[in-house]
Amino acid sequence: MEGTTCSGCGRELPPGARGPIDPVTGLMLAGYGRRIGQMFADNLILVIPVEVFVAVFDQIGSNFLGGLAGFVVTAGYLFRCFTTKGGQSLGNRVAATRVRDATSGAMLGTQQALIRTSIVMFYFVGAYALHTSVFFLVVIVAGIVDNAFPLFDARNQTLHDKIAHTIVVVA
Repeated sequence: MEGTTCSGCGRELPPGARGPIDPVTGLMLAGYGRRIGQMFADNLILVIPVEVFVAVFDQIGSNFLGGLAGFVVTAGYLFRCFTTKGGQSLGNRVAATRVRDATSGAMLGTQQALIRTSIVMFYFVGAYALHTSVFFLVVIVAGIVDNAFPLFDARNQTLHDKIAHTIVVVA
C-alpha cells in the first residue's frame, strides 16, 4: 500500500488496508479474508428474505415458486448492486470492498454484471433446488473450487471473476 488513498479513484482507504496493487488497474486488490467476510455478510443479509419467500410459498403448496422468488430476489439484488456507482453489495460495504472491471478498474457494465450474477446464481440454484440429486455435489465442489481460487491467483480472482472479467478491490 502506498499512502492512505486509492491510486485509481482517490478515495480514502479503510484504516489498516493492505493488499497487493493490481498491475493492470493500479487498484488495491481485496485479500481473501475480506472476500470471505463479504460473502458471509451477504449470505446473512440474504438468508432472511429468501427463507421468508420460500416459507410463504411453501405454505400455499408451491416450494418451487418459493425457490423461484428467492432466486429472483437474490439475482436482482446482486445485479443491482454490481451495476450501481459504488459496485457494492451490503456485504461488500461491511468488508470495505467493491467489484470492478478487471481491465479498466471502472464500474461493471450490464453484461459483466449479468455474467457474474448468473454464475453466482448457479450455486444458489444448486443449493436450493437440487439438494437431493448427484448434481448437488457437483455444484458444491464447483463452489468450493471457485471460492478457493483467489488463494492461488495473482490477482485474487475467483473463477467467476475471471469469466466475467472482474476484480474485487478495497473500497
